[in-house]
Amino acid sequence: MGITYLDQNALIGLGRKARTPEFRRNVDVALESGTLTVVVSTWHLIETAHARRIESAVELAEFIDSLHPSWLFERHDILLMEVADDFYKFAHVEHQSAPRVGTRSAVLAALNRTADAPKFDIPSARFVTQWWTHRDQLQTLEAAYKKNSEALVGIRELKKQGKLTDDVLAKAKQILLEHTVPTRTPAGIEIGRATRAEYIAIAKEEAIPTLAIESAISTHEWEAQGGADRNTLIDKFHMIAALPYVDEIVSDDKFFHAIFPVSVETGHVRAALVKNDDFLKRFE
Repeated sequence: MGITYLDQNALIGLGRKARTPEFRRNVDVALESGTLTVVVSTWHLIETAHARRIESAVELAEFIDSLHPSWLFERHDILLMEVADDFYKFAHVEHQSAPRVGTRSAVLAALNRTADAPKFDIPSARFVTQWWTHRDQLQTLEAAYKKNSEALVGIRELKKQGKLTDDVLAKAKQILLEHTVPTRTPAGIEIGRATRAEYIAIAKEEAIPTLAIESAISTHEWEAQGGADRNTLIDKFHMIAALPYVDEIVSDDKFFHAIFPVSVETGHVRAALVKNDDFLKRFE
Protein backbone atom coordinates (compact mmCIF):
# COMPACT_ATOMS: atom_id res chain seq x y z
CA MET A 1 0.00 0.00 0.00
CA GLY A 2 0.95 3.66 -0.16
CA ILE A 3 2.79 5.78 2.36
CA THR A 4 1.35 8.70 4.29
CA TYR A 5 3.29 11.80 5.35
CA LEU A 6 1.79 13.54 8.39
CA ASP A 7 2.65 17.15 9.07
CA GLN A 8 3.42 17.99 12.70
CA ASN A 9 -0.12 19.03 13.60
CA ALA A 10 -1.58 15.92 11.95
CA LEU A 11 0.90 13.77 13.86
CA ILE A 12 -0.03 15.41 17.15
CA GLY A 13 -3.72 15.03 16.37
CA LEU A 14 -3.30 11.34 15.61
CA GLY A 15 -1.36 10.87 18.85
CA ARG A 16 -4.09 12.49 20.92
CA LYS A 17 -6.84 10.39 19.34
CA ALA A 18 -4.72 7.26 19.80
CA ARG A 19 -4.91 7.72 23.57
CA THR A 20 -8.35 6.13 23.23
CA PRO A 21 -7.87 2.34 23.27
CA GLU A 22 -10.40 1.53 20.52
CA PHE A 23 -9.01 4.18 18.19
CA ARG A 24 -5.46 2.98 18.88
CA ARG A 25 -6.47 -0.60 18.08
CA ASN A 26 -7.87 0.53 14.74
CA VAL A 27 -4.62 2.35 13.94
CA ASP A 28 -2.61 -0.76 14.88
CA VAL A 29 -4.78 -2.95 12.66
CA ALA A 30 -4.14 -0.58 9.75
CA LEU A 31 -0.41 -0.63 10.44
CA GLU A 32 -0.25 -4.40 10.73
CA SER A 33 -2.32 -4.98 7.58
CA GLY A 34 -0.23 -2.53 5.58
CA THR A 35 -3.16 -0.25 4.78
CA LEU A 36 -1.30 2.49 6.68
CA THR A 37 2.40 3.19 6.38
CA VAL A 38 3.50 6.43 8.00
CA VAL A 39 6.52 8.43 6.88
CA VAL A 40 8.08 11.21 8.95
CA SER A 41 11.29 13.25 8.85
CA THR A 42 13.87 14.43 11.33
CA TRP A 43 12.06 17.76 11.33
CA HIS A 44 9.25 16.05 13.25
CA LEU A 45 11.75 15.22 15.99
CA ILE A 46 13.14 18.76 16.01
CA GLU A 47 9.63 20.20 16.29
CA THR A 48 8.81 17.67 19.00
CA ALA A 49 11.87 18.82 20.99
CA HIS A 50 10.39 22.33 21.08
CA ALA A 51 7.63 21.16 23.44
CA ARG A 52 7.40 23.17 26.65
CA ARG A 53 7.40 20.04 28.79
CA ILE A 54 9.87 17.20 28.38
CA GLU A 55 7.08 14.73 29.24
CA SER A 56 5.05 15.89 26.24
CA ALA A 57 8.07 15.68 23.96
CA VAL A 58 8.91 12.14 25.06
CA GLU A 59 5.29 11.01 24.74
CA LEU A 60 5.10 12.22 21.14
CA ALA A 61 8.52 10.77 20.26
CA GLU A 62 7.49 7.38 21.66
CA PHE A 63 4.21 7.59 19.73
CA ILE A 64 6.17 8.26 16.51
CA ASP A 65 8.22 5.11 17.04
CA SER A 66 5.11 3.10 17.89
CA LEU A 67 3.89 3.77 14.34
CA HIS A 68 7.03 2.05 12.99
CA PRO A 69 7.39 4.81 10.40
CA SER A 70 9.56 5.10 7.36
CA TRP A 71 11.71 8.22 7.22
CA LEU A 72 11.98 10.85 4.50
CA PHE A 73 15.53 11.94 3.72
CA GLU A 74 16.33 15.60 4.25
CA ARG A 75 15.66 18.08 1.47
CA HIS A 76 19.33 18.61 0.61
CA ASP A 77 20.00 14.87 0.49
CA ILE A 78 16.97 14.43 -1.77
CA LEU A 79 18.25 17.21 -4.01
CA LEU A 80 21.62 15.45 -4.31
CA MET A 81 19.82 12.27 -5.33
CA GLU A 82 17.66 14.07 -7.87
CA VAL A 83 20.60 15.87 -9.47
CA ALA A 84 22.57 12.62 -9.57
CA ASP A 85 19.71 10.89 -11.37
CA ASP A 86 19.44 13.67 -13.93
CA PHE A 87 23.20 13.91 -14.43
CA TYR A 88 23.78 10.17 -14.84
CA LYS A 89 20.97 10.08 -17.40
CA PHE A 90 22.71 12.89 -19.30
CA ALA A 91 26.09 11.17 -19.07
CA HIS A 92 24.67 7.72 -19.96
CA VAL A 93 25.94 6.26 -16.70
CA GLU A 94 23.99 3.24 -15.49
CA HIS A 95 23.05 3.49 -11.85
CA GLN A 96 20.34 2.55 -9.39
CA SER A 97 18.37 5.51 -8.13
CA ALA A 98 18.72 5.98 -4.37
CA PRO A 99 15.54 5.70 -2.27
CA ARG A 100 14.13 8.95 -0.93
CA VAL A 101 12.47 7.16 1.97
CA GLY A 102 14.41 4.86 4.28
CA THR A 103 15.07 3.97 7.90
CA ARG A 104 15.64 6.45 10.70
CA SER A 105 19.26 5.34 11.07
CA ALA A 106 19.92 5.81 7.32
CA VAL A 107 18.44 9.30 7.36
CA LEU A 108 20.35 10.34 10.49
CA ALA A 109 23.58 8.91 9.07
CA ALA A 110 23.08 10.91 5.87
CA LEU A 111 22.42 14.01 7.97
CA ASN A 112 25.80 13.40 9.61
CA ARG A 113 27.44 12.80 6.21
CA THR A 114 28.52 9.28 7.04
CA ALA A 115 27.55 5.70 6.29
CA ASP A 116 24.62 4.07 8.02
CA ALA A 117 25.58 2.25 11.21
CA PRO A 118 23.90 0.70 14.29
CA LYS A 119 24.84 3.76 16.37
CA PHE A 120 22.18 5.76 14.50
CA ASP A 121 19.43 3.26 15.29
CA ILE A 122 18.45 4.95 18.53
CA PRO A 123 14.89 5.49 19.84
CA SER A 124 13.42 8.85 18.88
CA ALA A 125 12.73 9.68 22.53
CA ARG A 126 16.46 9.59 23.26
CA PHE A 127 17.20 12.09 20.48
CA VAL A 128 14.33 14.34 21.52
CA THR A 129 15.38 14.24 25.17
CA GLN A 130 18.94 15.17 24.28
CA TRP A 131 17.82 18.02 22.04
CA TRP A 132 15.31 19.24 24.62
CA THR A 133 18.00 19.24 27.30
CA HIS A 134 20.74 20.75 25.15
CA ARG A 135 19.12 23.47 23.06
CA ASP A 136 22.50 24.46 21.60
CA GLN A 137 22.58 21.13 19.71
CA LEU A 138 19.08 21.79 18.47
CA GLN A 139 20.11 25.19 17.16
CA THR A 140 22.98 23.61 15.22
CA LEU A 141 20.60 21.16 13.55
CA GLU A 142 18.19 23.94 12.70
CA ALA A 143 20.87 26.10 11.10
CA ALA A 144 20.62 24.42 7.69
CA TYR A 145 16.84 24.73 7.69
CA LYS A 146 17.06 28.38 8.66
CA LYS A 147 19.52 29.00 5.83
CA ASN A 148 17.04 27.55 3.33
CA SER A 149 14.18 29.68 4.60
CA GLU A 150 16.33 32.83 4.57
CA ALA A 151 17.34 32.08 0.98
CA LEU A 152 13.69 31.86 0.01
CA VAL A 153 12.94 35.21 1.67
CA GLY A 154 15.92 36.72 -0.16
CA ILE A 155 14.70 35.42 -3.52
CA ARG A 156 11.25 36.82 -2.84
CA GLU A 157 12.70 40.25 -2.07
CA LEU A 158 14.75 40.24 -5.29
CA LYS A 159 11.60 39.38 -7.19
CA LYS A 160 9.70 42.26 -5.59
CA GLN A 161 12.49 44.65 -6.56
CA GLY A 162 12.57 43.43 -10.14
CA LYS A 163 16.12 42.16 -9.72
CA LEU A 164 15.37 38.49 -10.31
CA THR A 165 16.52 38.57 -13.94
CA ASP A 166 17.21 35.62 -16.22
CA ASP A 167 20.95 36.19 -15.69
CA VAL A 168 20.55 36.09 -11.92
CA LEU A 169 18.50 32.89 -12.13
CA ALA A 170 21.02 31.28 -14.49
CA LYS A 171 23.90 32.14 -12.16
CA ALA A 172 22.00 30.78 -9.14
CA LYS A 173 21.30 27.54 -11.01
CA GLN A 174 24.96 27.23 -11.98
CA ILE A 175 26.17 27.70 -8.41
CA LEU A 176 23.63 25.22 -7.07
CA LEU A 177 24.53 22.55 -9.60
CA GLU A 178 28.27 23.06 -9.15
CA HIS A 179 27.77 22.03 -5.52
CA THR A 180 25.44 19.11 -6.20
CA VAL A 181 26.55 17.41 -9.44
CA PRO A 182 28.42 14.16 -8.69
CA THR A 183 32.19 14.21 -9.13
CA ARG A 184 32.40 10.41 -9.43
CA THR A 185 30.31 7.65 -10.93
CA PRO A 186 28.65 5.08 -8.64
CA ALA A 187 31.61 2.82 -9.47
CA GLY A 188 34.03 5.46 -8.17
CA ILE A 189 35.38 6.68 -11.52
CA GLU A 190 36.19 10.37 -11.51
CA ILE A 191 34.00 12.54 -13.74
CA GLY A 192 35.85 15.19 -15.73
CA ARG A 193 35.15 18.90 -15.35
CA ALA A 194 34.20 19.22 -19.00
CA THR A 195 31.40 16.68 -18.65
CA ARG A 196 30.10 18.31 -15.51
CA ALA A 197 30.27 21.78 -17.08
CA GLU A 198 28.44 20.56 -20.17
CA TYR A 199 25.66 19.19 -18.00
CA ILE A 200 25.40 22.35 -15.89
CA ALA A 201 25.08 24.42 -19.05
CA ILE A 202 22.06 22.49 -20.35
CA ALA A 203 20.43 21.21 -17.13
CA LYS A 204 16.80 22.22 -16.68
CA GLU A 205 15.22 22.65 -13.26
CA GLU A 206 11.97 21.22 -14.67
CA ALA A 207 13.71 17.82 -14.72
CA ILE A 208 14.65 18.00 -11.02
CA PRO A 209 11.51 17.49 -8.92
CA THR A 210 12.40 19.54 -5.86
CA LEU A 211 13.62 22.49 -7.93
CA ALA A 212 10.69 22.29 -10.33
CA ILE A 213 8.14 22.37 -7.52
CA GLU A 214 9.88 25.17 -5.62
CA SER A 215 10.18 27.20 -8.83
CA ALA A 216 6.48 26.77 -9.55
CA ILE A 217 5.58 27.84 -6.04
CA SER A 218 7.87 30.88 -6.23
CA THR A 219 5.52 32.38 -8.82
CA HIS A 220 3.10 32.91 -5.95
CA GLU A 221 3.59 35.23 -3.01
CA TRP A 222 4.62 33.06 -0.07
CA GLU A 223 3.91 35.73 2.52
CA ALA A 224 0.40 36.35 1.17
CA GLN A 225 -0.44 32.67 1.38
CA GLY A 226 1.15 31.40 4.54
CA GLY A 227 3.47 33.68 6.41
CA ALA A 228 7.23 34.11 6.31
CA ASP A 229 8.32 33.11 9.80
CA ARG A 230 11.17 30.63 10.00
CA ASN A 231 9.21 27.68 11.38
CA THR A 232 6.42 28.11 8.85
CA LEU A 233 8.82 28.09 5.91
CA ILE A 234 10.85 25.19 7.25
CA ASP A 235 7.71 23.11 7.71
CA LYS A 236 6.78 23.87 4.09
CA PHE A 237 10.19 22.73 2.83
CA HIS A 238 9.61 19.27 4.27
CA MET A 239 6.12 18.90 2.86
CA ILE A 240 7.31 20.16 -0.54
CA ALA A 241 10.17 17.65 -0.51
CA ALA A 242 7.68 14.88 0.25
CA LEU A 243 5.32 15.65 -2.65
CA PRO A 244 7.07 13.49 -5.30
CA TYR A 245 7.84 10.57 -2.98
CA VAL A 246 4.79 9.77 -0.85
CA ASP A 247 1.23 8.80 -1.73
CA GLU A 248 -0.55 11.28 0.49
CA ILE A 249 0.19 14.21 2.75
CA VAL A 250 -2.07 14.91 5.71
CA SER A 251 -2.24 18.60 6.53
CA ASP A 252 -4.72 21.40 7.23
CA ASP A 253 -2.12 24.04 6.33
CA LYS A 254 -3.93 26.71 4.28
CA PHE A 255 -0.82 27.74 2.38
CA PHE A 256 -0.01 24.19 1.42
CA HIS A 257 -3.53 23.58 0.15
CA ALA A 258 -3.29 26.84 -1.84
CA ILE A 259 -0.04 25.93 -3.62
CA PHE A 260 -0.83 22.26 -4.11
CA PRO A 261 -2.52 22.73 -7.54
CA VAL A 262 0.48 24.75 -8.74
CA SER A 263 2.80 21.96 -7.60
CA VAL A 264 0.75 19.33 -9.43
CA GLU A 265 1.24 21.23 -12.69
CA THR A 266 4.97 20.42 -12.61
CA GLY A 267 4.19 16.76 -13.28
CA HIS A 268 6.34 15.66 -10.34
CA VAL A 269 3.69 15.38 -7.63
CA ARG A 270 2.75 11.86 -6.57
CA ALA A 271 0.97 12.73 -3.32
CA ALA A 272 -2.70 13.41 -2.76
CA LEU A 273 -3.55 16.04 -0.15
CA VAL A 274 -5.78 14.94 2.75
CA LYS A 275 -7.25 17.03 5.57
CA ASN A 276 -6.63 15.97 9.16
CA ASP A 277 -10.26 15.16 10.02
CA ASP A 278 -10.71 13.06 6.90
CA PHE A 279 -7.62 11.08 7.80
CA LEU A 280 -8.68 10.52 11.42
CA LYS A 281 -12.14 9.34 10.40
CA ARG A 282 -10.54 6.25 8.84
CA PHE A 283 -9.85 4.88 12.32
CA GLU A 284 -13.05 5.80 14.16
